Amino acid sequence: MKIVVTGGHGMLGCDVVSQLRDAGHDVVAPVRGIFDITQKENMDFLSQEKPDSIINCAAYTAVDDAETNREECFRVNVAGVQNLVEYCQGSQCRLVQLSTDYVFDGKQKSYRENNKKNPINYYGETKSAAEDCITKGLSDYQIVRTSWLFGRHGKNFVQTMIALMGQYQKLRIVNDQTGSPTYTRDLAKALVQNVECASGVYHLTNSGICTWYEFATEIAQNIGYTGIVEPCSSEAFPKPAKRPRFSVLQNTKTELLPDWKEALQKYISQK
Repeated sequence: MKIVVTGGHGMLGCDVVSQLRDAGHDVVAPVRGIFDITQKENMDFLSQEKPDSIINCAAYTAVDDAETNREECFRVNVAGVQNLVEYCQGSQCRLVQLSTDYVFDGKQKSYRENNKKNPINYYGETKSAAEDCITKGLSDYQIVRTSWLFGRHGKNFVQTMIALMGQYQKLRIVNDQTGSPTYTRDLAKALVQNVECASGVYHLTNSGICTWYEFATEIAQNIGYTGIVEPCSSEAFPKPAKRPRFSVLQNTKTELLPDWKEALQKYISQK
């Protein structure tokens, strides 16, 4: 199968490309200078490549910056996806779109694939709008929601915590937001295994749940941190974008991914 991976040089995209190639697929991962999903004229690149599927890992993911940089966030997360939808409408190409737990408001303890969306920040609004572009415009697609990504090829919470634990003997971490940390290698492997599954919405995260504080304490244990990790409320560190208090995604359609604690151990041992 020939697959184009947009954003193939980012944290998730790198692992997706690697897993696809290991599985024997013909993979094209253009740099942004060659192919930019926000540029309609760049769709000629897809016409030349004629992929069977597009896995869209390209996204504006700076959640707080999105509150003020709305035009750029919309351009990448919505207009860019609409360009891909329009290409797929005129071809036999499937679109696989990476989405987020932030399409939900966090008022429930967990969310199934068919639960009603209600984003509470602008980033979530754009990702929800992108989903709507796809479901209204295409019949052959996969929308894959995930959460709390960490991986070897980009900045992430684990990397930040390890750096801070190397500098400070006391850290305060919020303890009132609950989700499922997800290792990009595990997610990428699942994406490749499911790339030919039925059209629809999927939830793919590592198994298990925690708060950011619990995530941080597990990181501390794994690296032998001797300092103190102290819980606090979100109000202690106010941010421009609201976060859902509960954003656990239930996977009811595919094989479950490994537990997040096991995934964290793999990530730290392989860094």
